[in-house]
Amino acid sequence: MVTSTRPNFHGLSLRDIDVLRRLLMERSVSRVAEHLGQSQPSVSATLRRLRDIFGDPLLVRSGQRLVLTDKGLVVLAQVEDLVGGFVQLFESDDTFDPATTERTIYIAAASSFEFFLVPHLIAELRRVAPLSTLELSVPTLQTGFETDLETGGLDAVVGNWPVPPPHLKHMPLATSELACMVSADHPLPAGTRLSLDDYLELDHISPSPRRDLSISPIDGMLARLGLERKVAVVVPDYAIIPRLLPGSPYAFTVGRRYAEHAARGGRVKSLVMPEELASMAFYLLWHERSQSSQYHQWLRGMIRGIVREKDVLAVPDIWANSQV
Repeated sequence: MVTSTRPNFHGLSLRDIDVLRRLLMERSVSRVAEHLGQSQPSVSATLRRLRDIFGDPLLVRSGQRLVLTDKGLVVLAQVEDLVGGFVQLFESDDTFDPATTERTIYIAAASSFEFFLVPHLIAELRRVAPLSTLELSVPTLQTGFETDLETGGLDAVVGNWPVPPPHLKHMPLATSELACMVSADHPLPAGTRLSLDDYLELDHISPSPRRDLSISPIDGMLARLGLERKVAVVVPDYAIIPRLLPGSPYAFTVGRRYAEHAARGGRVKSLVMPEELASMAFYLLWHERSQSSQYHQWLRGMIRGIVREKDVLAVPDIWANSQV
């Protein structure tokens, strides 16, 4: 007679496993707490319980940082396989129907594209997937978008940095010509073609924090040339930038069509970018794990179709009818 022994999971939930994976990857209680929207004491309590369960510290302090113990390294590899297996299990459903799905769609989109794509995306989802929920974010290094693509925390990312991460799959979406917006009282006449030296002499406003400059399209292109611009002001909201320019000495790099729209108000003007920085590309990123998923294939196809059929680089009506 064969007897079965019920495996002992020590009361661990999938949520606990996710917290464990994030702690071992991030090696920071505060960052994991911020990303999950939990308090640091709550995450610390989970870590203490995990240490008791595994009989090992998993993470130990080395100077100002945390490092993995030998067992922590082994557990991390096993947990990544475990989470990946669950993701594949849940994504293997071949009965996905956008008309009836109630799932939340997680997309991170570069802020310079988000404002243009999102109105079309919301309208299309309302038409073809009315029961779904859309949750948007901006991809940053701090939020760990690459890890979230691997584990299902994100379904897709719209990026615009010069070189897509080589380990992620991607498809081109659109290319936008760039322009440099300055105050209307800036000494250079509107339409002036900037040289690269001229551009680098300007003080710039950027929506990308300094810690994310490697995935900033402009700073990324400059870095490939061995150059760096002076970012004098970093703001969290792309939409506020045109209101900061009038009367200021600053410059802001943006898509040409939006710059032309903003210049109609007479408070800012548009300068022509150096040839080396004339345009930026947008592309869709996803992880290999979701390549064959019916849901992800539908999502990628829908986004690609919107970009092909709609003028996604046009200024949205809500902006076009307002004073910038």
